Amino acid sequence: MYWIIAAAVLVAAPLAGLFIFAFFRTFHRGKEIPLESLDLSETHYAPYADRLLATLTEIKSIPYEPVRIKSGDGITLGARYYDFGNEKTVVAFHGYKAIPFNNVHAAFKTFRDLGYNVLLVSQRAHFESGGRIITFGIREQNDLLRWLDWLRNRTGGKDVALFGVSMGAATICLASDRFKDYPEVKLLALECGYRTGCETIKNGMHKIGAFGRFLANVTRISGIIFGGFDIGREEMNGRLAKCKVPALFIHGEADVIVPVSASEDHLKALGTDRKDIVTVEKAGHAEAFIADPEKVGNALKRFIEKYGI
Repeated sequence: MYWIIAAAVLVAAPLAGLFIFAFFRTFHRGKEIPLESLDLSETHYAPYADRLLATLTEIKSIPYEPVRIKSGDGITLGARYYDFGNEKTVVAFHGYKAIPFNNVHAAFKTFRDLGYNVLLVSQRAHFESGGRIITFGIREQNDLLRWLDWLRNRTGGKDVALFGVSMGAATICLASDRFKDYPEVKLLALECGYRTGCETIKNGMHKIGAFGRFLANVTRISGIIFGGFDIGREEMNGRLAKCKVPALFIHGEADVIVPVSASEDHLKALGTDRKDIVTVEKAGHAEAFIADPEKVGNALKRFIEKYGI
């Protein structure tokens, strides 16, 4: 009898440890590293390094207003508001474990040049926001609505665009069925938004095959057990089907983390005919705007002009 208990403990203990490790490794706040501090020649940003660093330097020299609000569950959320004196504002949402500047800077310049103020958000458990747990858009979607409330109070309900990269795009997609309550939201620009967080983790582990899929499922279950959220629920297309806001989808054709088919699915699901997609050859995950800001920027400009938004 005792040997059965001992054997069960020997099996259960490392398995429990694996679930705990997966939760903290994936969902716990990470260390954000400024791109300027890295040798970009050793990263996937190498082809765009000079332009990227010049843009980051320019943006970080622009005066801004620090903003702090409270989430529905009591977390202090931070953002930087860049008031260029325009009538419109873009609210920009970065990706997973990223500093906002790192994958929003190209869009920042484009929207500014198109006549938008910029509200650069730090998602919960990132950069200037509080919180310890990242939920791949599940709780972040409600934070987005808080930012829209703040902006409505600040500008009196003037026109708003929403831009998001990867998890930022997913955050917007998950909130999209409620934009009917925010008629000031006139435009969505969504770069490489995934279908589910779990699928994205599986794609990131594709090189280790079946074991990678096993670890992705362990991670999903750990979120359910320890966090009370499920990154495997496929909700985005259902939410987008209820959304009437015009949207431009943006994607890198070489993205193996979130394939182009994810944006194509979202494009089909969106509940309006005012939609389009632009792709960038050889651009990887979250690289489309960085790799070819001219192509993406021109597509965005044409989209805005076409639909008068």
